[in-house]
Amino acid sequence: MSRIVFAICCLALCAQSVGAAEQVALVVGNSAYRHAPSLNNPRNDAEDISAALRRVGFEVVTVLDAGKQATDKALRRFRRALKGARVGLFYYSGHAIQVKGENYLAPVDAVLGEEADLDFETVPLRFVLKQMHNGPETNLVFLDACRDNPFARSLARSLGATRSGEVGRGLKRVQTGIGTLIAYATQPDNVALDGTRRNSPFTEAVLKYLEQPGLEVQQLLTRVTDSVARATREQQIPWSSASLRKDFYFVKGTAAAAATDTYR
Repeated sequence: MSRIVFAICCLALCAQSVGAAEQVALVVGNSAYRHAPSLNNPRNDAEDISAALRRVGFEVVTVLDAGKQATDKALRRFRRALKGARVGLFYYSGHAIQVKGENYLAPVDAVLGEEADLDFETVPLRFVLKQMHNGPETNLVFLDACRDNPFARSLARSLGATRSGEVGRGLKRVQTGIGTLIAYATQPDNVALDGTRRNSPFTEAVLKYLEQPGLEVQQLLTRVTDSVARATREQQIPWSSASLRKDFYFVKGTAAAAATDTYR
């Protein structure tokens, strides 16, 4: 059963007369798939990312093991929360699929027997980006969703030998809008690892640096890339696309503090 947890930062609400938060996030973690093998990390990933974001001042909506209806409802609330916000963040951990160059996020109740099912069973990444595009001046998207999954294999089989190539491996790198950064767990058209610890290698690295003072978000991702590459023996290389107009720090601080961190 889907569980939706809404956590509101009271200080942010009290500080603004209209009740709008400056930094809002939607965090989705899907582990308990009903028509595919379950995943070990996503629920843990979402819970831990949500906790870290709250500690650095985000108003967070956390959605765990959500079906399509619950996901759509959360996205609608997220879009409303983005009005008046300065920063919007979307984090997703779970299954996703690339078809004809489009990326689709898979809710836990998704059934993909044919191509037409994508319209009814999944959430297109471009739809999520559209909700964020006309909102905050800075939008951050973290996708830990490049796992090799049965949805891609079953859909490829349904398309037949001549069209199976339309189902890509991993996720496709998409063009970012102005003011947006998209961070992928691994490079385009590649598959990320689930890992054997509480968190996936990508999310574990993000958590390691997210609360470190003085790291601009693109510096943070540089360190995440190095950490994941080392941890996976170069099998997984995180990737990002950005067109940010301003620097963004999860925790402000001195450059010296960030430089002294040992991240190898």
